[in-house]
Amino acid sequence: MLIKDVYENYARYLSRTIAYDLLKQITRYHRIQGSRGIWSSIDTLKGELERLGYDVKILKIDSGSKKGFIETPVSWDPLEGFIEFKIGDRVLAKYDLIDHPTLISAHSPGNEGCGELSVCRGDTCEGEAVLATGYPLIDLYYDIEAKAIIYYSENRFHDAVPYTGLFLRPGDKIMDKTVINIPYRLASRLIDYIVTRKKRISVCWKTKVEYHSVGLPVLIACKGDDPGPLFISHICHPKPGAHDNASGSIANYVTAYILSRVGKEYDYSSCHVWVPEYTGTVFIYDKLPWKPLGVYNLDMVGSRQSITGSTLTLVNPPRYMDTYTASTLWISIQKVFDQSKSFNNITQPSIRYGLTPYTIGSDHDIFISWGIDSSMLNEWPSKYYHTDMDEIDTLNPHNIGLTGLASALAGYLLTRTNKDKLLSLKKLYESIVRNWYSIQAYKNNFSLNFLNKYLIKKPIITKTPEKPYLETPLSARKIREIIGKEKFKEIREISGVATYLELYAPLAEAIGLKDTIKHYRAELMLSWSRKTENIIREAWEIIKSTLKI
Repeated sequence: MLIKDVYENYARYLSRTIAYDLLKQITRYHRIQGSRGIWSSIDTLKGELERLGYDVKILKIDSGSKKGFIETPVSWDPLEGFIEFKIGDRVLAKYDLIDHPTLISAHSPGNEGCGELSVCRGDTCEGEAVLATGYPLIDLYYDIEAKAIIYYSENRFHDAVPYTGLFLRPGDKIMDKTVINIPYRLASRLIDYIVTRKKRISVCWKTKVEYHSVGLPVLIACKGDDPGPLFISHICHPKPGAHDNASGSIANYVTAYILSRVGKEYDYSSCHVWVPEYTGTVFIYDKLPWKPLGVYNLDMVGSRQSITGSTLTLVNPPRYMDTYTASTLWISIQKVFDQSKSFNNITQPSIRYGLTPYTIGSDHDIFISWGIDSSMLNEWPSKYYHTDMDEIDTLNPHNIGLTGLASALAGYLLTRTNKDKLLSLKKLYESIVRNWYSIQAYKNNFSLNFLNKYLIKKPIITKTPEKPYLETPLSARKIREIIGKEKFKEIREISGVATYLELYAPLAEAIGLKDTIKHYRAELMLSWSRKTENIIREAWEIIKSTLKI
């Protein structure tokens, strides 16, 4: 079967309206992990998938459930939120939860009060209401006496209220304090008043939340008896959470919709899964009808790139893992999104897209830790990422549909292409990746000698193992617990360190890869100094020794 024929058959079932209607429904809900809103969004999708004829089930994951190094947070919903800043009787700013759903930090306790605002600087963070950034939020929560921690981030869109989270676990102490988020631009203004102009700012706040026991849902929709691909999307995050990650969730649904409509000639077995990120995925290993041939993780996709500034990126698995998902996804992206024409009528990309080496940060990590071939589609950067301005009008429903089409096409290539053609496609993609590395090294003055010496040429993981290599990746919280606050603070700003310590190094250790840090530096083209490399080596040795890896 020619890819052109499969593409044209699948494209007949594209519908912008289906994607847009579901987006409107999903983004109505506050879908933080452990919330009632995430259950409502899952119930919405369940009904739609049952109408498509899928075998659908919902797993309930209780709060506090543990798997490996991952533990689910408390069940929690924000009910009311308000904050107001004044100089004398003059109101400087006020925010409420209704218009700014990210106002209350996820899983924060609620309280109310008024007081004078103080600014945290260096090791000094005192007062009834403190304005802070940069410090680990969990440290502020446990270590200072403030009743209100007012948090901001210069790494989020400056006019938006950022999304942050304590992600408290059952058994963690519920303190008589609350964590409230405000925009960076407002925080800068408040600091100027307090520090430069020596003004006294009063702040009043009220937050009301509910802790309960609804747990977390995982939605699994499958069809077919033979092993096929698994398409996964995390549906969690606060309202509106349009790009992150209603977009990937709807693209996953579009994939399921297309495959439910085509005839047997174009169909194949598939599973489609919607999860709370990480905390749902870790529990599904033995809950599927078969072990997947490969996994396609659909994270943030289909934005209006002129608004978000994003590029659609194919994230490869680590190079020590053999992959067919990456090659099938890459050719499918090109087939679907190369819709423009050059002067001489050659097809060209109609959106920005590219590829990148492996990076941690979404549900593909779990499958990779199990030794299952997994690639991710993700748009990055995203202007309104993790803020209350991540709205539906920043998305392009047609491009979300096209992403679903590309995913369905990739699954077809993975399952219905004969072994020789699939191997040829993989070899072709590998040549593209190697050329990509050479060009990147040339552009960025990265040592070609180092790249040639340490970039892994032949994968070690060539097939799915009988049992997982790792139960889960490490969590940042576990790493912090092992190496201590000060060491964690020292290393957490190093580029690429999270991916290395949380998954790359533990999995490399499990499969017997030597010179791990050198291979990792080559794969990510990281120009770490010898001092930086030694800091990371030391941290990894502490972790490895503590966990007996």
